[in-house]
Amino acid sequence: MATKPPAPSSAQAARIERPPLDSETATRQKDPWAHGFMGVVPTNDPLLLERGDPGSLAFELYRDLRRDGKVFSGLQKRKLAVVGQAWSVSPLVDTPEGARDAKLVTDILGSFAFDRLCSSLLNALLVGWQPAEIVWTLRELPMAGGGTRQMVVPDRVPARAHRRFVYRDGKEGEPPELRLLTRDALQEGVPVHARKFIVHVVDAEDGNPYGTGLGLQLYWPVFFKRKGVLAWAKLCDRFGTPTPWGKYPREASAREKGTLFEALRALSNDGFMMTPEGTMIELLESRLSSSGQTPNQSMVEYMDDWIAEVLLGQPPRNGGGGALAAAASEREQVRIELSQADSDLLSETLNRTLLQWICELNGLQPCTVSRTIKKEEDKKAQSETDVNVASMGFKPTLDAVRERYGEGWKEADAPANPPESAPGKPVVDNANPAFAEGDANAGPDAMQQLIDAELAQWEPLLEPMVAPVQALLDAAAREGLSAQQVLDRLPQALARMDADPLAQALTRTAFAARLGTASGLPLD
Repeated sequence: MATKPPAPSSAQAARIERPPLDSETATRQKDPWAHGFMGVVPTNDPLLLERGDPGSLAFELYRDLRRDGKVFSGLQKRKLAVVGQAWSVSPLVDTPEGARDAKLVTDILGSFAFDRLCSSLLNALLVGWQPAEIVWTLRELPMAGGGTRQMVVPDRVPARAHRRFVYRDGKEGEPPELRLLTRDALQEGVPVHARKFIVHVVDAEDGNPYGTGLGLQLYWPVFFKRKGVLAWAKLCDRFGTPTPWGKYPREASAREKGTLFEALRALSNDGFMMTPEGTMIELLESRLSSSGQTPNQSMVEYMDDWIAEVLLGQPPRNGGGGALAAAASEREQVRIELSQADSDLLSETLNRTLLQWICELNGLQPCTVSRTIKKEEDKKAQSETDVNVASMGFKPTLDAVRERYGEGWKEADAPANPPESAPGKPVVDNANPAFAEGDANAGPDAMQQLIDAELAQWEPLLEPMVAPVQALLDAAAREGLSAQQVLDRLPQALARMDADPLAQALTRTAFAARLGTASGLPLD
C-alpha cells in the first residue's frame, strides 16, 4: 500500500529554490532557427514557407480557399453554429454591483453588431488569425437607478485584411507588437493603440502570433479537387460530344477541301477531322467503370469527404460505421463539441480585449461574455416524460415548466365552486346523487335503483340469445369443424335465438322511466 510522503519541514522548504515568477525562458526571440527581417516576425506555417512568400500577402492563399463551395459551406456551418446561439454577460464577482454592471455591458454589446463581429473573428479558423478594429465613441446610456451617463462604447468593429498588418518583436519576454503597414512603412509598419485592435488567434504554435488555421489542411484537397474537376470537364467534353469527321475524295481539289473544312468548322466549335476516303482512324476507348462513375468523379468526391472531415469532423460518406441513427448521433455530438470549442476560444479573446477594455474605460466591474452550445431538446419526448412523472403523484414547478418549454406559461386556474341553489329548487349532490327537494338526507336515486335492478337480471335475459351460439361452438370443438364450417352453420344458430325476454324487459324499463319522469313519483 502506497504511503503519502511526509510534508517538508520549514527548514527544508527554505532550502527549496523557487522557480522564476512572471517570466519566460524559452521565448521566441531566443529561437536560433527563427529569422526575421527588421524585427518583423515571420510565420511558421510550413506551407506558406514552402510557397516562398512568408509575408502577409501569403495569407491570401488561404483566403482563396473560400471560393470552393465545400470549404465555404463548412466554414459557414462552423461560424453560424456559434453565432446562432444566444450570448450572455456575467460578472466576474457575484455582487449586486457586478450584476448591475453586467446588465449595462449587455446593453452596450447589444447596441452594435456584436454577432457580426463574432462572425468576422471566426474567419481565423481558416487563416489562423483575424484582426478587427474598434471604432470607439461616446454615448449616453440609461442607468438602472434613473438618469443617463456618458460612456465610452464601441460604435462598430469592422474586420480588417490580414495583408495590412505584421507583428514585430518587442522587448525580451514581451509578446510581439501588432503593427499597421502604411505607404511610408511597408516593411515594419507603424505602432497601433493598445485598445484599438482585436486579434483572434487560433492554434498559435511556439508563441507565433499568426496562429495556424485549417487552411494548412485544406489547401491540398482543394488543389487536387480543382485539378480533378478540370480533368472531369475535359473528359465529359471529349466523350460526351461527338466529333465531326469529314471524308473527301482523294482526287478532290483544294477548293473542294476548303468547302468541306468550312462546313465542319461551322458544325463544331471544339474540333473536327478531315481525311481522304479510305483512311482508317481508330479511337481507343477508355475502359471506364460499368456503373458510369469516372475516376475523376471518385477523386472529387474523395476530396469533398476530406474537406468535410477537416472542417466538421464528419467521417467519409462510406465510413460512418454503425447504424444510421448511431452515426447521425455521433456527428451531432462532434458538431456540438466543435461549436462549443470555437465559442470558448472566441469568448476568451473577447473577454481579455473588448470586455476588459469596456469595463476599464468606464469604471465597471469586470465582466465576461459566453455562449452555451447544447443539443436542442425533444419537446415531445420531454412532455411524455413529464406526464409519466405526474402520474406518479409529482408536479413540476412553474420555473421548471418555463425552463423546458419557454416563457408564457402560468398555473391553471382552480375549478370554480358549484353555484348554490335557490331555496325550493332541486339539488344534485355528486357525492350522493338523488332527486330531492333540498333534502340532504334523501334516499338513493330512483333511476339508479332501476338501472341496478335491470343489471342484476341481465344473465337470465341473455341466456336464450347466447345458448344457440354457445351450442354451435361446443359442437365445433367436439367435431373439429373448421372456421368456414362454423360460419356456414351460424345462420341456423342465429335463427334459434330468442330475443323476446330482453325486448320485454327494455320496454318495461323505458315505460317506467317515462312514467316516473312525467309524474314525479318514485319508479320502484
